[in-house]
Amino acid sequence: MQRRLYDLGRVATLGLLFPIVGDALAQGEGFPSRPLRVITGFAAGGVSDVIARAVGVQLSSQLGQPVLMDVRPGAGGTLSMSIAAAAQPDGHTLYLATPTVTLSPLFTERKLGLDPFKAFAPVSLIGTGPTALTVNPRLPVKTVAELVAYGKTRPEGLRVGHSGEGSIQHLAGELYRVRTGAQLTPIAYRSGQASIVAAIQGEVEFTFVPLSSALPHVEAGRLRALGVTSAKRARAAPDVPAMAETLPGFDIFSWYGLLVPAATSRGIVQRLASELRRALDAPTLRDVLERQGLEVQASTPEAFGQLMREDHRRWVALVKEAGLVLR
Repeated sequence: MQRRLYDLGRVATLGLLFPIVGDALAQGEGFPSRPLRVITGFAAGGVSDVIARAVGVQLSSQLGQPVLMDVRPGAGGTLSMSIAAAAQPDGHTLYLATPTVTLSPLFTERKLGLDPFKAFAPVSLIGTGPTALTVNPRLPVKTVAELVAYGKTRPEGLRVGHSGEGSIQHLAGELYRVRTGAQLTPIAYRSGQASIVAAIQGEVEFTFVPLSSALPHVEAGRLRALGVTSAKRARAAPDVPAMAETLPGFDIFSWYGLLVPAATSRGIVQRLASELRRALDAPTLRDVLERQGLEVQASTPEAFGQLMREDHRRWVALVKEAGLVLR
């Protein structure tokens, strides 16, 4: 009888402890308890991959756990989104988000079966970076204004390369068309690198590609950079004008940040945001990211969520104005 009373007392004590343990976990205490995983949606070696790996190395040193890369290219980056959204919401799976997240709801056929704004919780922005308008150096233009004028002399219009329908590079070309009235023939390639090769070889007159990918070719004389798509000049290429200097209101930029599944506790989200903020202050990581053309910028989860919502509204407006139907 005494043993039975002891057991009941032990169970009661454990029952009191479970809420305490649950509260501790909710506040991020004891996190992380195993290796973390960062899911990315684009091929190894690209800008997203470089960013994810560099951030992962720094976070690993701070958190005392390995940070593993899980590269899941496919379906224009949306395959990785579905996998990340379905992960356990315990903070051990992170998703390296790009504007694919805010663009995905605009596609008519590539439906995700999820609302990214409900499926994920924002952690923090990592940074933003512009796209560059580049031309084959044999083209007789050296400025955006000259490219616009040159296009008007070609009744058949100009060919513009991009890295796939609905990509930032594709939509930059559509914004250029809307702002200038240019006659364009968009040509999709499998990647930004492939569209760079096409511009170098003269298959297209110009292309929009990430600034960091363009700069080595610009410096080698294989391409000429006429402008960057952000509202202001990029720190990585201060001599390249912002397209907005010629085409007021032209403002398209890529961004990178971390998301976690929506049910992740607030405490863990805040812990991750704090750790990422500390990571982005590390000179070694900042150097890697800035060499990728990024303007490094940590944020609160709330500010990152607001950026994503504003980004989505921007794409909705452009797609409507350009008369696009994204398949």
